[in-house]
Amino acid sequence: MARLSGKTAIVTGAAAGNGQAIALRFAEEGCNLALSDVNLSAVQETAAQCTALGVRASAERTDVTARAEVEMMVEAAWANFGTVDILVNNAGIFFNAAFDEMSDDQWRRMLDTNLTSVFLVSQTVIRHWLAAERGGAIVNLASISSSVAFTRSAHYCAAKAGVTALSRCLALEYGPRGVRSNCLAPGIIETAMTRPALGDPATVTDWMRRIPLKRVGQPRDVADGALFLASDESAYITGDMLYIDGGWMVE
Repeated sequence: MARLSGKTAIVTGAAAGNGQAIALRFAEEGCNLALSDVNLSAVQETAAQCTALGVRASAERTDVTARAEVEMMVEAAWANFGTVDILVNNAGIFFNAAFDEMSDDQWRRMLDTNLTSVFLVSQTVIRHWLAAERGGAIVNLASISSSVAFTRSAHYCAAKAGVTALSRCLALEYGPRGVRSNCLAPGIIETAMTRPALGDPATVTDWMRRIPLKRVGQPRDVADGALFLASDESAYITGDMLYIDGGWMVE
């Protein structure tokens, strides 16, 4: 039997990259999908690819930093599928900025998109679970940047560290109510956000020095980790972090 057969998942930021890979991997395992992204046409394409794999899938344009839009997206998921079993908070952004030159807007945009969105979507879904007297699984996309400092990335590292702390708090507070909350911490994954850096030989050489497996990760690697944390195979795991980093964190 497919590992997520009969279940429904919300996946944010599902238009491309890790979010799209997670959606497709879940679909392969029989999961129905309520997908969201700010890019409606792209997330609709992801939904179409999931449907072609034999599951039901919907697509919503959602700004996950806006409570009203988040509530509409979650309500639509419940209306379309009857329930939600899994939440994957994947939506996020990245851009470099030197700390002494960082604007208030850059700081707020990074924190709002990468951390406040996790608060808003998780809170809305948990409220539904509590009202229905049931639990579910939350998978939050953090990063090795939640544990390792990088130059020109103070805003990103702070946001991802916040995701890690929030995820652990949800595990503690709502574990007795049947909610599991875990983090994935990807390292260097080949997506649109990392491709510019992957074009710099010096950067790639430095990364390979730090990665024991000597390769850049693929979105499928992240998706496999998300599948494990969303499935019953991790039924006794909560409040934890799974690194998808090729061994970067070994040192």
